[in-house]
Amino acid sequence: MSGLRVYSTSVTGSREIKSQQSEVTRILDGKRIQYQLVDISQDNALRDEMRALAGNPKATPPQIVNGDQYCGVWAGGRGGGGSVGRGL
Repeated sequence: MSGLRVYSTSVTGSREIKSQQSEVTRILDGKRIQYQLVDISQDNALRDEMRALAGNPKATPPQIVNGDQYCGVWAGGRGGGGSVGRGL
């Protein structure tokens, strides 16, 4: 697969995950970076793919992949002091 992908979920009870996903997409949209949003709640195989790419069997969204290169996860927090992945 090529291009930037952001693994996310449309089904979560976690405010933290919702907030992180929104922040990642807001930043990418603001920088006009094209990406594909991959909703892992649609298929367990997508969740497994995300976790394999992250190298973490317990990884949660959002996770960022550029082509076949794992770029990372949102490393921010309240106050906006984080970064969106590496290798973008």
